[in-house]
Amino acid sequence: MEKISTKNQLVRRLYNETSASHTLALDYQIAADDALFQEFDMLRAAKNALPKVLFNPSPSVLDRILAYSRETAHEPHC
Repeated sequence: MEKISTKNQLVRRLYNETSASHTLALDYQIAADDALFQEFDMLRAAKNALPKVLFNPSPSVLDRILAYSRETAHEPHC
């Protein structure tokens, strides 16, 4: 089994961006290594501390997007 070498792998696991097999391998390594567990737990706490921001475009922006889509919908494609 490959040793976890970067925080990037832990971050990818945290955001569920790993394959099923890689997730299982990472979870096994995290459970078996206290230092790795602490690192992962610290990253999880940092993620949870991030503000939960939702972005909602204004109605005028949506109208412009829809208008552009209508204008370009009938253009022939190469």
